[in-house]
Amino acid sequence: MQEQQIGKIMKIRCIAYTGNALPESYLKPEFYFTKEVEFPLTLGKEYVVYALYQSQGNVWYYICDDNYTYYPMQNPAPLFDVVDSRVSKYWRFELAPNGRLEMAFEQWFTDPYFYDKLTDQEEAEVEIFEKVKELMDAEDFTLPPLDVAVEKLRETASV
Repeated sequence: MQEQQIGKIMKIRCIAYTGNALPESYLKPEFYFTKEVEFPLTLGKEYVVYALYQSQGNVWYYICDDNYTYYPMQNPAPLFDVVDSRVSKYWRFELAPNGRLEMAFEQWFTDPYFYDKLTDQEEAEVEIFEKVKELMDAEDFTLPPLDVAVEKLRETASV
């Protein structure tokens, strides 16, 4: 019988912190993403993902990096390994007409300028993110042993 599993929401572990580790498609000198850039990350450290997006084949995670003050920063996925792929119950999914896929908490989508306002340190958006961060950081999953879960599904299906 398997033991109960407890885990946090989507977590990633830093495996690199420089632009040298990035594929060419992630390098955007106009946004300071070059081979020489150093991201404020710690090798081996785990980070909670508060939002993510995929565009033109590239995935970016919004995390509270080592310079965190009051908003999450986007970081390229190739700098990380996924430690726990379970998504937050606070996340929503959006696929834009241009093909951009985003997963984030509700307010990220209900106000198209939410992130801009957050980075501008607007009080309401900072408070919202602080609350969402607190909820997501505390969020955990308690899963029953796999054999128990399967048996419950069988019982439900046979009723």
